[in-house]
Amino acid sequence: MYKTKVLDFGFVELLNISGPVRRTTSEEDIYTDLDGSPIVRVEDLAQFDASDIDPAITARISFNNFGENRTYEQDMKLVSYLIDNKHSSPLEFIETWWEIKLPIFVARQFHRHRTQSINEQSGRYSTLAKEWYIPEIVGGKSKSNKQGQEDNLDLLTQKYFKEQLESICAQSYSFYKEALIDGVAPEHARLFLHLNHYTHYVFKMNLHNLMHFLTLRLDKHAQIEAREYAKAIKEILDKVLPGIMKLFDEKLK
Repeated sequence: MYKTKVLDFGFVELLNISGPVRRTTSEEDIYTDLDGSPIVRVEDLAQFDASDIDPAITARISFNNFGENRTYEQDMKLVSYLIDNKHSSPLEFIETWWEIKLPIFVARQFHRHRTQSINEQSGRYSTLAKEWYIPEIVGGKSKSNKQGQEDNLDLLTQKYFKEQLESICAQSYSFYKEALIDGVAPEHARLFLHLNHYTHYVFKMNLHNLMHFLTLRLDKHAQIEAREYAKAIKEILDKVLPGIMKLFDEKLK
């Protein structure tokens, strides 16, 4: 439910999301096993300590009434006000943790968002998988966007490009594995690999910064592959924080 396949070998998975209020699985989700011990339904295991109303709860500390009960509508009205007026700190109190697998050239785009904490798979300590990205549609040079692409290449040119890319990646990976067998240090053996090879990491980012990330990476001028990952992240957040993400959609228009 919280993991989405992206591109050919990639994915995005929400590991955890947490706000300032501790929440637990409700009693109605708890069942007993044959021996009487409590069990939790598999579909209810992914319980997160975050809610649409958390920014409102946090913001009310300004009036010395942190956590005071209000209606959902009142809370969301306050959240909308916070977003409209760029009061970002209450949104920062929701933290998100993700696991992501993506091509290196896409990861470089995401690493530019220095508000995230990242721990990445190391090619020095582990053998990288036989996985590289081959685009389904090979873009041609855009006439309107200097750094972008358009679907303007003939099928023959696309076919040739993909065949050549697949061939050279397969050959390079073979050289990489041979180098490891020959005793070459992994940190040097990996030099055979390409920018479309997959990397894998976990990252943490608060909701305010994540919404800024999505604003940039969902934009029509963003790199196509980066947009696919941003869409996957957005779709997962839509399920977990539907109220906040509805406000996000309204203000993004």
